[in-house]
Amino acid sequence: MLKYLTHHVPDGFTTNMIRYPIATIVYLPLLVSTVRRGHSLGRFWITALVPAIVNIISQTLFAIAPYYMNAGVMSFLLRLSTIWSILLAFTLFADERPLARSPLFWSGAVIGLVGFLLMAIYGNPEFRLTTAGILIVLVCSLFWGLYDVTVRHTMGRLHPLVVFGVIGNYSSIGLLLLGPVGEPSSVLRLEPWPLAMLVISAFIGISAAHGMYYVALQRLGVAVPAIVMLATPFVSIMVSAIFLGERFTALQWIGGLTLLGGAALALLSRQRMRRRDLPEPA
Repeated sequence: MLKYLTHHVPDGFTTNMIRYPIATIVYLPLLVSTVRRGHSLGRFWITALVPAIVNIISQTLFAIAPYYMNAGVMSFLLRLSTIWSILLAFTLFADERPLARSPLFWSGAVIGLVGFLLMAIYGNPEFRLTTAGILIVLVCSLFWGLYDVTVRHTMGRLHPLVVFGVIGNYSSIGLLLLGPVGEPSSVLRLEPWPLAMLVISAFIGISAAHGMYYVALQRLGVAVPAIVMLATPFVSIMVSAIFLGERFTALQWIGGLTLLGGAALALLSRQRMRRRDLPEPA
């Protein structure tokens, strides 16, 4: 949907300025209800600023990226965030640091990076990524990984939809302020269908997707949602092939599958470490 919008909206700043507030305003009644029932969020009003700032950066890069690459390529390259999130986790959290001694993790990280480079540099001779495009998606994947870690750290036992309600609306304020960097007036010239797609993509890609992901993080932990998220590129490829006519070269498939394989190995190493550290059952 973001790739489709690049043909109608001139920049990612404008896309974010419209999509994010539309998507997160639906969570305001939940926040008001939570406060009225006397549920104190305490320090979370302040600590939520950290993942919100990270999200503003990652979302800005995420909305800019489709202007530099195809939807399927972008979806594959962003899966590098899985490796970044694990790297950041054992850098920031003491209980994660034993993972730094895992050969399996480092093998997965190297394989993932090789897959990233194969896709980014040699994947499609008809749509060679520019240096700017590669840097945008690389930094975006880094901030997506950091977003995962900061959300997990600040969420605690709070209701996940309330957590996204706060972080999402903080993010909306930042993205509204960044909107004038682009061309907001272009929205007034949109035809009905692209305008509808702008709104639909907000509810599907942000309201529903982020809300469900927060619930999954709290209920299932990190590994299961992360593994399932590795299926994201295949959904993007199928839909972009049908609606946008995008096709993958053989080398792109090799690079993309290599990247996903590396991410899966990194996740496997993390799961093995967690199981090893669990106490023996009585």
